[in-house]
Amino acid sequence: MRSSIIAAAIAFLWTLPLPTMADSYIACWVVSETDPYGVQQTITRCRIAGGEVVDYASDADVPDVLSPNLGTDLTGQCWYLTSATTQYIILNQYADGSADVGYDPDPSDPGGLVAIGPTLPRCSSEPTPADPSADAWNYVMSYVHDPPTPDLNPPSGDGITGLATFVGVPVPADHDATLSSGASTLEVEIEVDAVIVAWGDGVTDTYPPDPGVLAGYPDGSATHIYEVKDPEGAVLTVEYDWTAHWRVVGGSWTALPVPNTTTTVDYPVAEVVSRLTD
Repeated sequence: MRSSIIAAAIAFLWTLPLPTMADSYIACWVVSETDPYGVQQTITRCRIAGGEVVDYASDADVPDVLSPNLGTDLTGQCWYLTSATTQYIILNQYADGSADVGYDPDPSDPGGLVAIGPTLPRCSSEPTPADPSADAWNYVMSYVHDPPTPDLNPPSGDGITGLATFVGVPVPADHDATLSSGASTLEVEIEVDAVIVAWGDGVTDTYPPDPGVLAGYPDGSATHIYEVKDPEGAVLTVEYDWTAHWRVVGGSWTALPVPNTTTTVDYPVAEVVSRLTD
């Protein structure tokens, strides 16, 4: 009797469809199914690019190279397989499908592997993927300050050739944070690396984020002397040049290409003409 049940179960699993090697597997998780003979089987269920869901007898029957990824299903945080390239690896997998997962920020560096813990169950319903780089990016962009608010002396409208124009710019303090991304804990560092001033006459200066340098009139050293009048108004531009990095705790830092935040000011420049009088 037992052998006939096993044979029926095998026949049931052989009926599961096999897509071609060209298919891309968005996610593969595990589900428990009862076959027509009442035998409960754990099978691999995959979402294929294009939307189709296909069942397989096991992970080994999926005709593609699969990599682990982290996500969240109906029960919470879990791990699953995908044909996309990921930076996660399985360190240990247990009989119940749960696993210890590591994060490899640089596969060329064998010493950079980070165990992210805790042990995660295998996803048992379709997962929503975790994306630490996207979570870090969203945090950084939610933090990045408004554009600079330059203080000009002489103020806009009163610029004069031959007279130093001072620019004062407040600089946000360096910022660091710890946040969660799925089962991973991330560290984020954000700072203004430099303040860039394009004076509007073809000259651009880059200043360190030093409150003394950018103190404005009369003590600051961020100054410029216009040599040619521009009654129509030069356009002065001030930018925060941001630097941001993130990493899974214990791993290597990865830079994020944060765009500069910019303020422009119309700055007409007049000319003082000296005259001799009787």
